[in-house]
Amino acid sequence: MTAGLISVTLLLGAVVLALAGPWLLRSAAPALMRIPRATVLLLPAVIAIWLGAVLAIGPMLAWSGSGPALIPESAALVCQRCLVAANPLAIGTTDTAVPSLLLLLVPVVLVVGLGIGALGALVRRARRSRAAARSLRACARTRTIAGHPVSVIESDHPVAMALPGRHGGIVVSTAALDRLTDDELSAVIAHERAHVEEHHHAILALVESVAAYLRWIPLVRSIADSLPHYVEIAADKRARAAAGTPALVGALLALGDRDASDAPGFAAALHANGPHRIREIVQPSSGAAGALSAGLIAVGLSALALVAALVHVPYVLAVLGGCA
Repeated sequence: MTAGLISVTLLLGAVVLALAGPWLLRSAAPALMRIPRATVLLLPAVIAIWLGAVLAIGPMLAWSGSGPALIPESAALVCQRCLVAANPLAIGTTDTAVPSLLLLLVPVVLVVGLGIGALGALVRRARRSRAAARSLRACARTRTIAGHPVSVIESDHPVAMALPGRHGGIVVSTAALDRLTDDELSAVIAHERAHVEEHHHAILALVESVAAYLRWIPLVRSIADSLPHYVEIAADKRARAAAGTPALVGALLALGDRDASDAPGFAAALHANGPHRIREIVQPSSGAAGALSAGLIAVGLSALALVAALVHVPYVLAVLGGCA
């Protein structure tokens, strides 16, 4: 099989996954909700693997193409030597209208551009989080609840949330303390501790920063929209293990379904409210529901990851070895 044919196959696979991915993720939801902690890590990996596969197409085509030179002859010879050293396929080259250098540079430019954009979004998000933390700390008092330090704020809204650990950690309002029983409060603290200790803020921030530039891709948009739900399910599962199902359900009902905009400075936080999750808590998914779709996703991703690795790894090794 030539590099061109492999590239076309890789492109078709990436397009199919990009378009069918949202449907597969919805179908696989019952299975994914049974392993929420793993799902929270796997969904960002899906985006990374898909991007890696797409970015491998140009470098793979460069192995088989011999287009016009865009650089001086001496530099072109060095580049050609690197291409030969990185090529694991026993194939010759054919004349093409597209320079090999361009096939290599386009993925690099895309990665750098996406990286700069995502980094900027991460910095802006971190600034908002720090500003929210300063605002909350200015009017909060620290208490130890369920063995964990908690910032308590005066508010008529029953609010329980978690900021990133370095920006304040768990925050609970006085209204929430008045409404919750001791067991319900323990469930809430366990839920919020899960967000902080499992670094949910960082995972969501990374995915949302990348998705800000790639939401036009259905697969990326679907993952960015569904990941917050799996984050909450993962925290619920830990809270249920710590305090029991009745306490967690009671806490969610007591906190209600208020929007984060009800109180200032809460946009950067992860909230414990959300009665809409009660059904999954009381009657979690069981059996083989969603397993087939989850399996199809796993097979497709494994194939894309394998081909992408067969392209990217030889290039890295060739560069590290001086293209010898």
